[in-house]
Amino acid sequence: MHNANVFEKEEKLPLTKVVKMLKGAHSTAFTVCFTCKVDEKQVSEKLSALSEIEYADKKTVAKNVLVGKESTVVGRLSSTEGKLGRSLVHGLEYARQFAQVDHRTIKWLILRNVKYVVS
Repeated sequence: MHNANVFEKEEKLPLTKVVKMLKGAHSTAFTVCFTCKVDEKQVSEKLSALSEIEYADKKTVAKNVLVGKESTVVGRLSSTEGKLGRSLVHGLEYARQFAQVDHRTIKWLILRNVKYVVS
């Protein structure tokens, strides 16, 4: 029996290998952390919260505005697309909703007592 939130060891792997592990999860419960898509409301909130000094550094502003919020889902794999496509995850917590995980934005994955961190 494996828990979706508990892990014994941590491994650093390239993104493609972490995606391969996710695609091989099938009905095993896992926890995945990824970055959500940026929406217009988030961009406007981030821009309005900046001071003039922060606004002067255009590179940092662009980097912060173009990155979505970090999200974590505990669930089971429902369906998956190509290697760097998307996976549909059936959430096991709270409202038990589905979440679409973009493989290119995965930060880490806990699966079968191992935490795989994207290096």
